[in-house]
This record gives sequence, structure tokens and C-alpha cells, in this order.
Amino acid sequence: MQTSNGDDADEWNVWYRSSLDGGTTWSSPLKISDAPTGSAGYVNGNGFAEIYGDYGQIAITSDGRTIAVWGEAFSCNGPGGTWFNLQR
Repeated sequence: MQTSNGDDADEWNVWYRSSLDGGTTWSSPLKISDAPTGSAGYVNGNGFAEIYGDYGQIAITSDGRTIAVWGEAFSCNGPGGTWFNLQR
């Protein structure tokens, strides 16, 4: 999780990087919270308003794809929702 636009506390994004050599080198950062808008009013083109809970997780599927899940909301008190991104 990282704020954007000069640490704007209301513009959060989720980023992903990977390593194939045990962490010696890393891929370029890839923004995975890339929904430009949504039915939730806390999502906009620059990010989302607040991290919702501390429930972010990442896993690798049996076919080697990455899936990430996290919470987004208007504030840390909600209301909010669970979001995910699955590598294609």
C-alpha cells in the first residue's frame, strides 16, 4: 500500500513486485488497484480513500498466477469493501 500524489492521505494504491532470484533483483512496480472508478464512491482514478482493515493478503495459485486481496473504504471505520486482482 502506498499513498500517491505527494503522500495524499486520501489517494491510496496497491502495488506488486516479484523476484525470481530470492530477492536479489525485483520486477518493476505494477499498480494492481487499477480500477479507474467503481460503484464505491471512495474509488477514483488516483486511488482509493482509505485502507479498510489490515486484511491484505497475497497468494500464488496452483498454476503460478498471483492473487491479491485487500480492503478499501471511505475511512478506516468504513463503510468499505473487499477488492482483489488476479494475474492473467
